[in-house]
Amino acid sequence: MTKDLMLSVVVPSHSRVDLYLKTIQSLQVQTLSNFELIVTDDSKKSEDSQAIKTRLEQYQKETGRPAKYLFTEPGLGQARNTNQGLRAATGDLIRILHSDDILHPDCLAWEVRSFQDYAPLSLLFQDCIPFQRDEEIAWNTQPLIRFVEPYQYFEEFLSVSTALPSGTVFRREGLEAVGGMRDDWSFLCDWELFAKLLLWCGKRSEHVAYATAGLFGWRLHKESTTSMKWKNHYLEHQTLMQEWKESLPGEHSRLFEDSDIRQSFFERGEFYCRQRLFQDCEQLDFGAYCQSIPWLLQNRCYRPKGRRLKKKTLSHLWRRVRGKGKAQFRIDPIVQRETGKANQWIPDLTLSPFYGDDGETPNQTIYVKAFDNRLNTWPIRDRIANAKRLRINHICKNRFFGRSLLECLKYVQPGTEVEFFFHDNEQMTWFGLKALLSQYASGRFEFVEQNRSPQEGTKLGRSLWSIRYRCVAPAAPWYIEPITGISIGVLTLGERIKELTALVETTEKYCPYPFEIIMISPKEVVLPDIKTPLKQITFNDPYEYGWITRKKNLICGEAKYSDIIVCHDRYEFSPTFFEAFKQWGHGYGIASPKTTLKDGKRALDWAVVRGLNYTWSEGGLLNYRDYSRYSYVPGGVTMLRKSFWEKFPWAEDLFWNEHEDVELCRRIQRANEFIYLFPGTIVTYHDRWIDQNPLLPFNEGHDF
Repeated sequence: MTKDLMLSVVVPSHSRVDLYLKTIQSLQVQTLSNFELIVTDDSKKSEDSQAIKTRLEQYQKETGRPAKYLFTEPGLGQARNTNQGLRAATGDLIRILHSDDILHPDCLAWEVRSFQDYAPLSLLFQDCIPFQRDEEIAWNTQPLIRFVEPYQYFEEFLSVSTALPSGTVFRREGLEAVGGMRDDWSFLCDWELFAKLLLWCGKRSEHVAYATAGLFGWRLHKESTTSMKWKNHYLEHQTLMQEWKESLPGEHSRLFEDSDIRQSFFERGEFYCRQRLFQDCEQLDFGAYCQSIPWLLQNRCYRPKGRRLKKKTLSHLWRRVRGKGKAQFRIDPIVQRETGKANQWIPDLTLSPFYGDDGETPNQTIYVKAFDNRLNTWPIRDRIANAKRLRINHICKNRFFGRSLLECLKYVQPGTEVEFFFHDNEQMTWFGLKALLSQYASGRFEFVEQNRSPQEGTKLGRSLWSIRYRCVAPAAPWYIEPITGISIGVLTLGERIKELTALVETTEKYCPYPFEIIMISPKEVVLPDIKTPLKQITFNDPYEYGWITRKKNLICGEAKYSDIIVCHDRYEFSPTFFEAFKQWGHGYGIASPKTTLKDGKRALDWAVVRGLNYTWSEGGLLNYRDYSRYSYVPGGVTMLRKSFWEKFPWAEDLFWNEHEDVELCRRIQRANEFIYLFPGTIVTYHDRWIDQNPLLPFNEGHDF
């Protein structure tokens, strides 16, 4: 991305002229020259307004940068005062800077450069450096960027924390899509705006970056909104949670896919709200605290049951609550080589399931992803392919280590060094990792070094390991070959004309790729209302019990495109089915799409059956986050890459209802390949065995 991005900085001001002057001074010394400054003012004293305006005029004269002063009326409140500045902003990028906060001189230049270097980035937020006196600030000019999945971050943090507006930058398109702050709120208006931007990024699969503290100082003082409007925080948080309960996931289908995640989200929000209320009250002076008691009793705001948290200083509290809800991120190198020297091997890219912990070592860039069945590295495949040094953190976080390993290594190119950084645990040891690489990436990697001897590792137990390999061969072709189009093969008897017509029409309407429709039937199929020519295979089954494996192999053999969908004649595509390819990609061998009935209920899709297909066995439907060595693709719809089918065709000595799809999936898994869940939804008019396949709860440690 080479375009110079124009930045708009909106500074909402309200008296506090002495602090405002320091904020403007921090903007005046910015090394970035291409930005406009918009100061909005709702001061109630005319002398304050005059001082604010005069300082802005001085700033404009001394810097030559565009600047604008906006005053409509006194006492607008934070949201309305900020919104008038957001409406006036003309930049490609927009940020807010409260008039009591300050920035490092390189902050704005670093933010704009991040949007240019990490395109397509749409939202960037950073941790703050809390301070009371300017000389306390310890700046860090090289903050670490972590890329996060918007919905995943929302689920984990947005009921208990938000990004501070003075550390947040977003694209104009995002602001135009979600509108500004909610102007009837005085405290959580920034929280609600950040949440809307995050959901907008999630829906569009936009990139979101989260940076460690270093370039943005958040001032602590008695006149801050935090100190004065504790009651508003409680009431508005309750309102926000209730509105989200009624509206989410709504149009955000990938948010709260699991009811347990949703329940946990709101339970944590409720506990946080009450606990935060009492923490805020503990910061009040004695008189104000006494005055708060009647309101607390009237609104039934009793202290939550359980151990009372120790009283925190305001600085420490806001590091934990208004930042990211986690401990501060350490970037000190702690992995020691046996020589005693610090590890200076700094990766170009790190993949991690955590937002930061005390075990991290220096990195250039981190992508934070959930290490479970949702893990998908397709959106960052180019970054992985271009990295010469790649680190994978905590691969044994849970029992999905095999699938996570393969997903992280798909796009690694020969010559790249890969370092695994983790603690031994009950899931996997350091020698287990070596066995895992031999299993799932056979012949692709050669050993380089490790940080300690086996004797030392055995003696220590649960050691912290750094093990390095070098890639010598690319992944299997079906993971990396481009898409040429989609071949849709339909198994039919030629009798369900209405359903067949719907399948073809939804393909014509929603599929953006070159496609073909292949019908396999004992007779010619005529669909008078469709435009797409049908490729027909006439198959007269010599066996009355159904030679379905032969039919599926004929379809795949006839297919001319790289990606194949084999389905029965009771399906049609949803409007978002093919869109899912844009984010999910084509790095798979075989997959099952999400499937619903016409009434929206879940049909037979992400299935599991106990046993290895040698006996009758019970089955169930897995949580979409889950994966099992007993997973299989139900025969209603199967998605394959053609090169994958050429290696793993259906076994033609199996007939209909002989679990031919389970057998195929077991054979694939024995060859150390994985079954994938495609996030796009296909709709079926009816389905079998739904009642016989209960929903199984998600479990990170136990394979169902």
